[in-house]
Amino acid sequence: MWAWAFYDFSNTIFSVSILSFFFPVWLGDELGAGAGAVNAAAALSAALVLLTAPAVGALADLRQRRVPYLAALTLLACGLTAALDAAGGVVVAVALFVAADLAYQSALVFYNALLPVVAAGRGAGRVSGYGTAAGYVGSIFALLVLTLFVARGEEARALLGPLGWWLEPGETGSNAFVPTAVLYLLFSLPAFFLVPDPRVREPRPGGLGRAYRDVISTVRSIRRYRGMAPFILATLLYTDAANTAIANMALYGREVFGMQSQDIRNLLLFSTLFAVAGSFGCGLLSDRWGPRRALMAVLVLWLAAILLAAGALSAWMLYVAGPLVGAALGGTWTAGRPMLVALSPPEKIGEFFGLYSFAGKVSAVAGPALTALLLFWLEELGTLAYRLSVGSLALVMVLAMAVLARVPDVRPAGVVDRYAPEVLVSRENGEVVR
Repeated sequence: MWAWAFYDFSNTIFSVSILSFFFPVWLGDELGAGAGAVNAAAALSAALVLLTAPAVGALADLRQRRVPYLAALTLLACGLTAALDAAGGVVVAVALFVAADLAYQSALVFYNALLPVVAAGRGAGRVSGYGTAAGYVGSIFALLVLTLFVARGEEARALLGPLGWWLEPGETGSNAFVPTAVLYLLFSLPAFFLVPDPRVREPRPGGLGRAYRDVISTVRSIRRYRGMAPFILATLLYTDAANTAIANMALYGREVFGMQSQDIRNLLLFSTLFAVAGSFGCGLLSDRWGPRRALMAVLVLWLAAILLAAGALSAWMLYVAGPLVGAALGGTWTAGRPMLVALSPPEKIGEFFGLYSFAGKVSAVAGPALTALLLFWLEELGTLAYRLSVGSLALVMVLAMAVLARVPDVRPAGVVDRYAPEVLVSRENGEVVR
């Protein structure tokens, strides 16, 4: 369980560095790209994930193996992230970002599909909460450690000696990319070697072609899987609002309130502390109330945070909205995963996690793309344009709540128990109990 949770710690280092902070700010401030380019890069990356994620999940079900693919895709993401350090222009930087994010997002499909394995004999909500909380501890760790490389490049180069040849003097965001790759890989290693990877059925022949055919068949018959269709739609809607809010947090603080990089980092750190608490709390509530009720409570929290941020009169109000965003964000990923496990048959868990990722990426395409267009159309309004773009996310969140209300109130225990006999093996058989 802890090796699985530790992977959340490692992949969030990539997320906070490349998706949320250092790369977007570096692309905008140092390479001269605007807010529209940052959102366009995110949308392009998400579009590719959208096309591949369902088949990736179906492939996991066909092969009945997840850990080898998790390891291979993580290694690829790390290599591409390190290569960002050598990017000298916007086009190359965006191309490397898109490829790295595609590998990172694909790896998450296999990682999430391992949840019922590690949750066997434990609460799926609690285990999901441990993973999400570890992820946000990873965010805090990333911001603290990577900031040292960004702000003190010369000192870090002197400390590392020949190993620091890639560091640029002065304060530059590109100094974060190599450490991001190294830390992402280092803390992923326990998952590669310690997380069990049992089968719930025999592997079936076939490659990506067969995987795509399975996905199409499942989508056509999705009404057979009670509650799955409205849950996927709700996921699309609330992740649209959540991801767009997170992707534009740094830009919103800078453009509306003139916050400096240090102020934004402090806000992110402060908010992330509440994300850790939100992850633990939502995990416990998910096991006690059921994942649907816990997720509905999280969406109410999101709505309050978005409205507060959009109407903020001064920067200090963002330090009120930030903790709400943090707690809601932690709860979103914590409750969403056991909800999908509860709705999915065990033999299709990878496929449905692929569709889950698909929904998230549809929203990631639509959200940043629409935000970029909105900011372009309303450019003459100045800071009001940013407020309106953030405020519009409240409408999306209300719609998500209405759709989620149609999902049945079910628990993931039945699916998780299918894995227990293969995971919880005895020492008499020569295997270690996990």
